Amino acid sequence: MTFWNQIKNKISKTKDLAALGSSDLIGNGITSILWLYIASISNTSDYGELQFIISIAGTAYLFSLFATPTVITVYVSKNFKLDSTLVFITLLGTLVSASVVSLLFSRIDVGFLVLGFVMNDLATSYLIGKKEYCKYAKYVIVQKSVSLTLCILLYQQFGNTGVIYGLIISYLPFVKIIYTVIKETKINFSEIKSRMGFIINNYLISLASVFKSQFDKILIGLVFGFSLLGNYSLASQIYAIFMIFPNILIKFILPEEAQGKHSKKFKKYAMIVGISLSLFGVLVLPQIIPILFPKYVDTIEIIKITSLGIAPATLALILSTELLGMEKSKHVLIARWIWAGTVIGGIFFLGQLYGILGLASALVLSNIIFDIYLLVVKIYTGRKSL
Repeated sequence: MTFWNQIKNKISKTKDLAALGSSDLIGNGITSILWLYIASISNTSDYGELQFIISIAGTAYLFSLFATPTVITVYVSKNFKLDSTLVFITLLGTLVSASVVSLLFSRIDVGFLVLGFVMNDLATSYLIGKKEYCKYAKYVIVQKSVSLTLCILLYQQFGNTGVIYGLIISYLPFVKIIYTVIKETKINFSEIKSRMGFIINNYLISLASVFKSQFDKILIGLVFGFSLLGNYSLASQIYAIFMIFPNILIKFILPEEAQGKHSKKFKKYAMIVGISLSLFGVLVLPQIIPILFPKYVDTIEIIKITSLGIAPATLALILSTELLGMEKSKHVLIARWIWAGTVIGGIFFLGQLYGILGLASALVLSNIIFDIYLLVVKIYTGRKSL
C-alpha cells in the first residue's frame, strides 16, 4: 500500500467512525433526553410502571431475535448472503411472540412495540455490516428524533400509553430496509445449517442479556414494587448514557474484527473512556442528581455503585468482540449466562439483604465476574489483546 493510499484509508476510517459515532452519540443523546424528561415529570411509581411495560416488550423481542445484531453484522460484513433468510425467520418468530404478549396482557400496543424493536435491530445491524455508516446515521437520528417528539406530545395526552405508541410509530421507517434485505438475496434455509452453531450461540447470548437489560426490571417491579423500580430505572438510564461512548467504539470494532483487522488503538480508547466515566459517576454525578431529579433521592447511592461497573462493562465488550469477530462465541455464551445468573441471584439475595443498594451491587458484580471468566479464557488460549 502506497503512502497516499494509507492516508486515504485513515481518512476514510476517520469519516466512518465520525458518522457512526456522531449518529450514536446524537441518537442516544436524544433517547436519554426523552427518558430523563419523562422521569422528571413523573413520580417514581408511574415511571417504574412505564419501564415495567417496556421491559415486557423488550423481553419478548429478545426471545424473538433469532438473527441477533452480531450475527447480521458479521455475516453481512463477510458477504455470506444469509441476511434475507435470517430476517425472514426472525420476523416469523416475532409475529408469534408479539401475538402471545398482546393476548397475555390484553395490550396490542405492547405487541407492536416488540415488532418495532426487532425491525430496529435487524435494519441497523445490516447497515453496520454493509459499512453504510452515513445511511445508518440518517435512519438512527430520524428514528430518535421522531420518538422524542411523539412520545412527549402523546404522553401529555395519554400518559404512559402515549409513550408506547410514540415509540411504535418511530420505528416505521425501518420497514423499507427490511423489505430491501428480503429482496436482496433468495431465502435459502440450507445455507443456514452450516452456520447454525454460531447463530444459536449468539441467540443464547442474546437471551442472557434479557436477564440484565429487561427481566431484572420485571422482577424488581414484581418483588419490590414500581416505586423502587422507578429509582432503579433512572439509575439504569444514566448507566446506559455512560455506556454510549464505549458502545460506539465497539460497533466500529466488530466489523473490523470480523475481517481480521484488530483495532488495538480503538480498544485502548474505549477503556480510557470507560474508566473516566466511572470516576465521573462516582465523584461528580451524585452532586447533580438532587438538583435535576428531587423526587429520586434514592437514585444517588445506586448511581455511585453502578458507575463502578462501567469500566468492567467496557472491558467485557472488548473481550466479547474479539471472540465474536472470529465466530468463536462459545465462551462469550458461557460468560453471558454466568453474568445473567449473577444479576438474577443478586436481585433475590443482595436485594433482600441490602435493598436497592444490593440491586445496584449485583450489576457491578456481574460485570466483574464476566471479565474474570473471559480473561482466564484469553490467557488460557494465548490470544493477544489490547
